Amino acid sequence: MAPGRPEIPIVVFPANNVVRCTTRPSAAVEGAMKATIDALTRLHTELMRPEGAGDGITAAFDAAVEQADQLATEAMVAPMDTAALKPIVPNHDYFGIRTAPLDDAYLVSEITTIAARALADLQHSRVALPDQAAAVLATIHLFRGLNPPDAAPAAEPADRPAGLVPYKPGSDELTRWITIHQYHFILDLAAAGAVTRALDAVRDGDRVTACDAFREAAVFVLGFTAAMMHSGDMSAPCYGGTVRPTMQPPAVPAALTGRTLPEHKAHRKAMRRVVREFPTPFTELAETDAELALARDLLLEADLIDIERHVIVAANLVGQDHSIIRVDPGAESATAVLRMMRHTRAVDYRPLMRYGDPIALVGGQR
Repeated sequence: MAPGRPEIPIVVFPANNVVRCTTRPSAAVEGAMKATIDALTRLHTELMRPEGAGDGITAAFDAAVEQADQLATEAMVAPMDTAALKPIVPNHDYFGIRTAPLDDAYLVSEITTIAARALADLQHSRVALPDQAAAVLATIHLFRGLNPPDAAPAAEPADRPAGLVPYKPGSDELTRWITIHQYHFILDLAAAGAVTRALDAVRDGDRVTACDAFREAAVFVLGFTAAMMHSGDMSAPCYGGTVRPTMQPPAVPAALTGRTLPEHKAHRKAMRRVVREFPTPFTELAETDAELALARDLLLEADLIDIERHVIVAANLVGQDHSIIRVDPGAESATAVLRMMRHTRAVDYRPLMRYGDPIALVGGQR
């Protein structure tokens, strides 16, 4: 499999899929982290102003991008030799991803670099303001997970040779497709981790942690939905002529499918656990713990909206064309396949949701 943009340096994801730290970063990184979170919070406020978009967004975006770049530079550590790391799925090769055991310093370095690239590109995108706000809020929560409370132990000083600066990719659509998918996949893992924490807390009877974790998971889901919209910020002819050909033969040996992505699979596995391990219907749960019922509902609603908007992205960029992994010209369109996935998810979620979708699949098709 060939990388979509071989000039972009390989990014390394944690082998255990955990994108939170147990140790605090160095004082310099921690200071830059807090300053970046403050700048992102101000940007989020500007994006969410009830009176509408104003001149403050540009200044707030400039400040947030500059601060995120400073954080990524401050957090950089000596890059590992990725030549010996093999991609675990073809998609990882295409998107320039490898996996390895990472200490906290290296995890912070990789995630801050990926997020800074996404934020810089977002500033000049045509993504709707609510999606921009969702991406910024998800990044705030992501960074908070990299900087645990003061009670956590401090990390050992990282090996950081002088003069390291993060690579800054270009702004063309294929580069955007690659770099924003990297950001999307990190948020997939963050969402899966938050769902897991929520379910563990439900099992342990810790309703406060469960509510907080369900709500945070919803933030991450809305964030990766925004990243999906961001990655697809291009015309249908551009996608069809520039991006799509790089994901199918002859550019690559076999067409890519997102269903094999470990990051996507981690989130989907976590969501199946919600249905299986916490099946109390919404009405029943709301009678005893309305806050927990609404927190879980917030996550399920966000996850359902994600697949609905995936349908829209496919309709806009692919139209009635079949999926690139289906060679049969008579196969269902990519849009139709995604729509059936949406209906199946709605059926599974219906009893757990406040406003569940009363859809029924014909003939029990799942």
